[in-house]
Amino acid sequence: MSDSRIELVQLQNGDIALRRADSPDDPLVTIRISDEVQDLLPSDKIDIAQSMVEAGIERYRDIQIERVEEAQSIQGMLH
Repeated sequence: MSDSRIELVQLQNGDIALRRADSPDDPLVTIRISDEVQDLLPSDKIDIAQSMVEAGIERYRDIQIERVEEAQSIQGMLH
């Protein structure tokens, strides 16, 4: 069975990557923070990236719920 855990890590080039623990060379998402922003938030980089990923996951969930509700609404009109 494959390890399905995901992790948020800082890469050698400074980017932040969301990746499966069993596929470290194939990130799901990569976040690059500009030097200007890094200067403002030098120790908060991982926290900022984590918040960005969490917001993206939450929005994806909301979109899926909207699609299900829309499909149910259309299906209700066909009866």
